[in-house]
Amino acid sequence: MRKIVLFLSAFCLFVAAHAQDYTLVSHNLTPFSLNPSLAGNAYDIRFGLSYRQQWLALGNNYHTVRASYDQSFHRRICSVGFAYAFDNMSKGVYTVNEFSPTYAHTLKIKDEQYIRLGLQGSLYLNHLSWDKIKYGDQYDMNTRRPTLSTLEEFDEDTRAHFDFSVGLSYVLENRLTVGAAVYHITEPNNGFMELKDNVLHRKYVGHISFVQDLQYSNGLWGRESLSGKYLFLNGSYQRQADYQMLNVGIGFSWEPLMFGVSDKNNLDGVNVVGLMAGGHYKGIQFYYVFDLYTSSKKNGSWSHEFNFIYIIKHVEKYPCPAVYW
Repeated sequence: MRKIVLFLSAFCLFVAAHAQDYTLVSHNLTPFSLNPSLAGNAYDIRFGLSYRQQWLALGNNYHTVRASYDQSFHRRICSVGFAYAFDNMSKGVYTVNEFSPTYAHTLKIKDEQYIRLGLQGSLYLNHLSWDKIKYGDQYDMNTRRPTLSTLEEFDEDTRAHFDFSVGLSYVLENRLTVGAAVYHITEPNNGFMELKDNVLHRKYVGHISFVQDLQYSNGLWGRESLSGKYLFLNGSYQRQADYQMLNVGIGFSWEPLMFGVSDKNNLDGVNVVGLMAGGHYKGIQFYYVFDLYTSSKKNGSWSHEFNFIYIIKHVEKYPCPAVYW
């Protein structure tokens, strides 16, 4: 028991010193979570809600909730969005609240070709529950139980910091989207001890997605929306300090159902296969993703994720093709 408690304490300090962003299985199911330039890319009023529960079999599992809103304005050139995320690690020992307003701007290169630019500001509120951690001086040498008071003292249990992120994406005929983003440009100090060594490192993101309409061979030329039958492929690469993640996926829609499969790999022996099933009807979309831990390393477990999207049609006087995920 003592080893478990000490490990938890060390783990919490590691999180504070080498913090990484929360990771969702499929960012395509979570509006503008991969690149701020994708805010408003549905060109309608869109609300999103995602809940992820990770590593259930390990006891100290993670819970992540993200809620978002975004829409476009002024001939679909300007877009705004707002996202709130709550990350609960190790049963509330360490929690993060993130508030992120976002702005995206669309530039038309020529017919059916667009460049999107995005800027995101974020306020982080980090909380570490010191009282939920057991320290070495709390153990009675006779009983080997943590019954003593600790002499450890800490200034505060909550820290706040601001941050900025930018993104860019290129959209071709609404079938191909290629983009890149840089998160945590300021690399703020976000820990509770030795602040100069507790840095939220920059995260670099690259992504690509392709959509093929299975009913109309000419894609979206002359039309604003896909048919009910289409194929989609996507891939992304993320790097934050020494942590890497490569994610590739494929799926298809056969209205009103949608199915997909993805492979997530940290390029260091940890691999997860995600199985997605969902449906959409009159602006309501719901998806369930099950993570199957396929790595030979015994430091992981299965996880799952729920995604809900609600879209309110917004009629524009000057319509242009929507960028479907």
